[in-house]
Amino acid sequence: MHILDQVEQSLNHFRPKTQREFVALQLARRFNDLSNLARYLLAARSHSKRELLLAAGVARTRHELNRAPLAELFFEVLAEQGKEGGSLS
Repeated sequence: MHILDQVEQSLNHFRPKTQREFVALQLARRFNDLSNLARYLLAARSHSKRELLLAAGVARTRHELNRAPLAELFFEVLAEQGKEGGSLS
């Protein structure tokens, strides 16, 4: 079995241990992006629960305006947040 397949399979039965991991799991589900759960969990390690939720809100607003994929917008907002020192728009 390929290493990426093993990682993906291990995430199929993932149980969050922290609030941030729970938020990451819920966001991946809400964005219909569970195949990229590991990416959300990595984001949860470097961003607070509040930052994750704010980024999700901004991503949803942007999605309504331009219909880009929610997951793509979410990670775009997190990257912007890092560059701007935490300010989201």
